[in-house]
Amino acid sequence: MRLAQSDSNTRKRARPEVPSARNFPLQSRTRAGPSAFPLISGGTAFVRLAGCAALACLLLAGRAPLAVAQTAPPPPGAMKPLGGERYQIGKIIVDRKERRMTLPARVHVVDRPLEYLLTTTGGMKEYESLFEADISGTEFNLACILLGLERDKSQEPYLQFSPKPLAGPRVEITVAGKDGDRAVRWNASEVMFDAGQKAPEPVEWVYVGSQKNWQDDRYAADVTGTLIGFVHDPNTVIESAMGLGIGAYGSVNGNAALLPSVGAEVEVSITVPSAGADRK
Repeated sequence: MRLAQSDSNTRKRARPEVPSARNFPLQSRTRAGPSAFPLISGGTAFVRLAGCAALACLLLAGRAPLAVAQTAPPPPGAMKPLGGERYQIGKIIVDRKERRMTLPARVHVVDRPLEYLLTTTGGMKEYESLFEADISGTEFNLACILLGLERDKSQEPYLQFSPKPLAGPRVEITVAGKDGDRAVRWNASEVMFDAGQKAPEPVEWVYVGSQKNWQDDRYAADVTGTLIGFVHDPNTVIESAMGLGIGAYGSVNGNAALLPSVGAEVEVSITVPSAGADRK
């Protein structure tokens, strides 16, 4: 009996300790969900984004690794070469020669106050978004990087609803849909109705790149789902340089006279002007 008891105690001492939340600092454990283990979750998205950005830089420099030439379907968020300087990232098609990316989306909100042109499906702010798309913030940002877009280093940190104009490389946004059997295309400013204006006015869009989530190290656009906005939300990837409806909540809605019904499919295109890095 003594031998059996001694053997049992030996096995207990030899058993490796299983990591638990108690083994991590209190600061890490106060984060909700998977981010309670920052080495596993918190930094993973940013490491993945940094890796994708590095690969995009290699493509821009014409030195892409041989692995990029593979034709097998890429995992979610990865790049798939289509030939002719065209790449697929999730559901986004990037054409570097045309300096344009296109992605499928759906009309989501028309008759309620808007603060975003495009968010991810199920994102935190989709209830205030004109369109929704089945893409992630990381995928959308990687497509922007492939088009040569970079944050403007002169842009200072800002808060949502800040009235100060934003700086960044300029982009043009159009939306394609159907009017019955007829294909139509609108500028992004046309599909939004500002109650304070008699007619749609041009909107200057700039790339701002989003930021780190304030609660952890995840990419903010992945957390909030905010892709294109116009109330100077620092979590979005593309913003209106001057802002729309700031200080006048409810003044911007979808243009029901132009847009198809809620749920209808559209195609959103983002183009970098031929001048390249035009900055506001």
